[in-house]
Amino acid sequence: MDQSFTKQKIKELRALVSEGDRVAIVLQDDPDPDAMSSAMALRTLLGRNKQTTPLFSFAPVTRPENRTMVHLLEIEILPASTEELTTFDMIAMVDVQPPYFGEKLPRADIVIDHHPGYEGPNAPFEDVRTKYGATATIMTEYLMTANERISERLATALLYGIRSDTLLLSRHVTEDDIQAFTHLYPLANYSMLKLIDRPELPVSFAQILSRAMKRLVIQDGLLVMNLGRVERDDLIVQMADFCLQFEGVEWVAVAGKLGSNLVISVRNYGVGRANAGAAVKSLFGEIGSAGGHRNMAKAVIPLRKWRAAHGTTRDAAIEALLWELFPIEIHRQPESEEARAARNGN
Repeated sequence: MDQSFTKQKIKELRALVSEGDRVAIVLQDDPDPDAMSSAMALRTLLGRNKQTTPLFSFAPVTRPENRTMVHLLEIEILPASTEELTTFDMIAMVDVQPPYFGEKLPRADIVIDHHPGYEGPNAPFEDVRTKYGATATIMTEYLMTANERISERLATALLYGIRSDTLLLSRHVTEDDIQAFTHLYPLANYSMLKLIDRPELPVSFAQILSRAMKRLVIQDGLLVMNLGRVERDDLIVQMADFCLQFEGVEWVAVAGKLGSNLVISVRNYGVGRANAGAAVKSLFGEIGSAGGHRNMAKAVIPLRKWRAAHGTTRDAAIEALLWELFPIEIHRQPESEEARAARNGN
């Protein structure tokens, strides 16, 4: 860990935020463990509480394990609105960058992230470390360098954030991620981590699963499915996770209509050319909110924008179009550095 650099960033950060400033921490839509734990850590680093520095997201947490994390660790995430965010003295974001939000975000003052692909700078304070496997690693480094006490609750959150974003230290992991993980390990509550890892599934998932399995098709390692109208978008996410387990499946794209939006959840194993985040950005970034990681991503598209772009929002037509779009996008993705190195024997 480069503590001299981190010390300087801490100094800059604390100089930017005045004691009386109200700070809003904005997370990406459907926040994941890396984002939530990093937000908790930033609040600790600034010496704030949930009254002076609340967490916001424009879309709620939906994945079952993430909802369990929110419940067990008592993480409060408020629904964001552009109007309310303008009332805060400072707007910070972790594990995401301003272009993700488009016009919904009035401005950005603090950005801490590990995702590549964004042009900067986008804020007066930025710390974007694309070589790190998780933003939670960056935040753990901040806390360690500042000699801040890491509570059991915060350590559990940060450890789970690193675990989830690096697939238990098996993907895009650096020495810094390992150091952070090692520091947090004895501080975390492992009974709580086990509960987060095994969330309960709603009965409605079984009903959707029963209908969907009757028309399951796999072509060249790709599985595409449109569930139609759903009550909760975590059912779309659960179906995508479930379908990735089938033999021969390398990519999954599951769609469903939730309210006035079309939600598309994408999964793969994150190897070779596979990059789910890049795929959904390329396919849907111009008509909706789209992004994610190499192995998991999501697009949320207003149905009116989908109709304007593609002419119809009929379920069969949506599924047929996804079958057209994804094979083209998957095969045109550039070869990853890891795959190129493996092919060349490096």
